[in-house]
Amino acid sequence: MRKISGLFGALTLLVAMTSCGGDSAGPGGGGGGGGGGGGNCPANTFCMGSSSFIPSSRTVTAGTTVTWANDSGVDHNATWDNATGRSAALAGDGTGDMTLNNGNTHMRLFNTPGSYGFHCTIHAGMNGTLTVQ
Repeated sequence: MRKISGLFGALTLLVAMTSCGGDSAGPGGGGGGGGGGGGNCPANTFCMGSSSFIPSSRTVTAGTTVTWANDSGVDHNATWDNATGRSAALAGDGTGDMTLNNGNTHMRLFNTPGSYGFHCTIHAGMNGTLTVQ
């Protein structure tokens, strides 16, 4: 009977350890999906986790092309918080707001210094900020 209890306890612990977790972007960069999560997001790029932009904020110099990359396995978008951000996101592979289905990337050129907020309208609380200096 003790062997069964011990086996059951070990199995319960294993299930608890493998089912916990998530995609929070707390200290250390947080989780992420696919090839674009965690601390491996390239310079000048916002990668996407299942419910977060990674990193949630970036600072670049004027004249930089910024990339949004989604390899999370989940569809997202990047919608500017206001018209200032939308008009500052100059042509890269398009302009303005971006649809970021899984596997997609989009680029925008930023020449105007400022702080530009964006969010995913699909996932509440998924927000990001780009600061151009």
